[in-house]
Amino acid sequence: MKKVNLQLTDKAFEKLTQYSKQLTLSADEFASLCFEYIDIKHQGITAAANQLKQRKKPPTINKQNLEHHLKQLSSEQIELLLTKAAQKKKN
Repeated sequence: MKKVNLQLTDKAFEKLTQYSKQLTLSADEFASLCFEYIDIKHQGITAAANQLKQRKKPPTINKQNLEHHLKQLSSEQIELLLTKAAQKKKN
């Protein structure tokens, strides 16, 4: 038996805890079952993996169409850009 440490999202940790309790297994036993039986070719797994990869990729900026890029940013991202621009202007 091997031992690993995982960094789980809150949602994954909640489900691991919930499902292991439902099956009266330890979290380690349930996680082992999941990894033994998972099929990475399953459409749901493949789609989720692709979404995760997309979130990790830095956004590509089309400098010819900055307005379109700005519309895709969240309000927090825009606020951060404005703050950084103000700081650069002060310097």
